[in-house]
Parts: sequence; C-alpha cells; structure tokens
Amino acid sequence: MRTRDRIRLAVHNFKRRRRIGVAKIQNFELTSRRSEMLARMLRNPGPTTEFERMVAEAIDRLPEEFQQALETVPVVVSNGGHERGAYGIYEGDTIAHDHWPDRIVIFQDTLIRDFGHDRELLRAQIERTVRHELAHHLGWNEDGVRGLGL
Repeated sequence: MRTRDRIRLAVHNFKRRRRIGVAKIQNFELTSRRSEMLARMLRNPGPTTEFERMVAEAIDRLPEEFQQALETVPVVVSNGGHERGAYGIYEGDTIAHDHWPDRIVIFQDTLIRDFGHDRELLRAQIERTVRHELAHHLGWNEDGVRGLGL
C-alpha cells in the first residue's frame, strides 16, 4: 500500500472513530434525559393507560419464577417502535451478568399500529412480546427465542 493510501485510510479511520464517539455521547445524553424524565414521572405518576394495564397484566400472567426474574428489571412503555422496527427490545447483558443495567421496552406505537384493530389480538401480542424480551434477559439469543416460539 502506498504512503498516500495509508494516510487516507488513517484519516478515514480517525474520522469514523470520532463519529462513533460522538454518537455514544449523544446516546448517553439522550438516555440521561429520558432517565430524568422517568424519575419525575415516578414521583408524580400520571394515570395508567389501558395499554400499560395490558402490559402489567401480561407480566402478572407469567409463572412466578419469571415474575421474580423481572423484579429488578424495569419494563417501560415507549412510542419509539417505529424507529426500531420492533414491538419490544431488551437492553442489558442478561440475568447472568451485572455489567449494564437491564431494561425491557414495550413499543406501544407499533403494537397498536399492527394489532390495535382487535383488542384480544393486541393483548396476545403484548404478552408474546413481554415473554420474548424476558427470554433475552434470561440469556437466549434471537434464534433461541424464536426457537421457543416467541
């Protein structure tokens, strides 16, 4: 490789790493703002929506052992599903590790969009999504979770 090409590659890699660093800082700041907002909401909880009640009922229908596994895992309802193209997401490093905080996010917007026309279908998909994300928390990867039928 010529010296000029090596310099171009080094500059490209430097710029790429810097962009990644900026994205991490922006994600951290966004997470901090969301956490502060959630803390304010916990101090002054608003009315529980029907969707939030359906999520709570899905958790209540889990076997006792799985409810216990979720005791320290926040389950949050969000309207960011269209951005992720998902019904839910698990954030964390599984129940076996404690390096990162765990959190399950259930996306109301995509679930309502795809299943809101039928209340029972919506309820079933919320339950399936909660179980799917719980399986990730328990250590299953995406293929393993799908192998469970979730």
